[in-house]
Amino acid sequence: METYILGVLVTLSIFGLLAVSLDLLIGYTGLFTIVHGGLFGIGAYAAAVAALSWGTGFWGGLAIGAAGGAVISLLIAIPSLRVSGHYLVLASFGVQEVLSGLYLNLDSVTGGPGGLRGIPRPELFGVTIADNASYLALYAGLLALGLALLFLVVRSPYGLLLQAIREDELAPQALGKNVVALKVKTFAVSGAFAGVAGAMYAHYMTFVSPDSFDVHVSILVLSMVLIGGMGTLWGPLLGTLVLIVVPEALRFLPLDSGQLGPLRQIAYGAVLVFFCFARPRGLLGGRGGGPE
Repeated sequence: METYILGVLVTLSIFGLLAVSLDLLIGYTGLFTIVHGGLFGIGAYAAAVAALSWGTGFWGGLAIGAAGGAVISLLIAIPSLRVSGHYLVLASFGVQEVLSGLYLNLDSVTGGPGGLRGIPRPELFGVTIADNASYLALYAGLLALGLALLFLVVRSPYGLLLQAIREDELAPQALGKNVVALKVKTFAVSGAFAGVAGAMYAHYMTFVSPDSFDVHVSILVLSMVLIGGMGTLWGPLLGTLVLIVVPEALRFLPLDSGQLGPLRQIAYGAVLVFFCFARPRGLLGGRGGGPE
C-alpha cells in the first residue's frame, strides 16, 4: 500500500508541473489551447531517444526535453497566433492530432504503437533512483523548483504584462508592446516546462507509447487547470489532486476491471459537471481569461 501511495504522489508531481505550465498560457495570458498532451509527449520522447541512443541520462534528458518542448511550442505558436479565441482552440487541437499521428507512425524514432522501452532510471550522486520514495523526493523537488521559477515569472514585469494582455490586448499595444512576440515567448516557456514534465514521466515509467500523449491527456490537463482555478499556480495543483486521486480511489471498490473502467469515466465526468455549475472559476477562483 505504501508503494502504491508513493506512486500516486509521484504521478501528482509530474502532472502537477504539467498543469501549472498550461496555467501560464491559459490563466495568465488568456490563450486556450488543447495541445499540452502533445508537448508532454515531445519531452518524453526527446528524453527517451536521447537516453537510449546517446546515453544522456536523466539530467541530460530533462534539458533535451525542455529544449524540445520549447522549440516545438515556437513552431506551433508562430502560425497559430494569427488566430485567437475559439479558432486558437481549434488550431491547437489540430496540432495535437498531428503530434499524436507522428508518435504513432514515426516508427524509426518513436517505436510506433509499441513505443520505446528500457529508458534508464535517474541517477543522483552516482546512486540509481529505483524506489517510489526516492522518486518522490526527487520529483517533488523538481516540482517545487518549477513552481518557484514560474512564480518569479508571473510576479515579474513580464508576468504583469502577460496579465495585461489577458485583460485587454489593445492596452499593451497602445504602449508599444509587441503582443504577438510576448505570446510566442510564453508558448516557449510553457512548452519547456511541459517538456520537463514529459522527461520526468519517461524516466519514471521507463516506457513511453503514443496513447500516453493523445488528446485525452490534453483535455485531462486542461480540466486540472479549470477545476483548480486559472491564474493561480496553486489552483492547477489542487485540480491535479482532484482528478488523480478521485479515479484512483475507485480502485478500492469491490469491482472487476470491466466495471471499474466505465465507473472511472463516469466519476471523471461527474466531477467536471459539478465544477462547471458549482465552481465555474475553479476551487481557488482565479481570474484567468478564456476564449473570446
